[in-house]
Amino acid sequence: MTTQLTTLKQKTNALNAEIYALYLSYRDARVKWYVRLLLAVAIGYAISPIDLVPDLVPVFGFLDDVVAVTLGIGFSYHLLTKSVLDHARIEAYDTLSGATAGATIAYRIIGYVWMLFATIVAVLVYKLLFLGVA
Repeated sequence: MTTQLTTLKQKTNALNAEIYALYLSYRDARVKWYVRLLLAVAIGYAISPIDLVPDLVPVFGFLDDVVAVTLGIGFSYHLLTKSVLDHARIEAYDTLSGATAGATIAYRIIGYVWMLFATIVAVLVYKLLFLGVA
């Protein structure tokens, strides 16, 4: 169980580094404008709440997300030069390996804010449903 958890953590860290490397590649001046546009559209579509096919549709709702993001990022990898991508990966690994203490504090703060927001929403819903007072 611990080895699976360790492997999952390593893969998660590698994925975070790759996403950050793509962001750094996007900011590099040597990257052509159409590659930047493709990266922006692919990542923007991945984090956007608006989809071509709503996620409520059983299979196709999530399938369009996977296909669009995978194709966009895959084409971006092919269009980026090896030197730009390698430089961005090295910078991403350096940045992410040194920012563990600050990142932990930031994750905690974000988590506490979300818990506070969820508590406020739960109290308001309770008041509306059971007390009839807002």
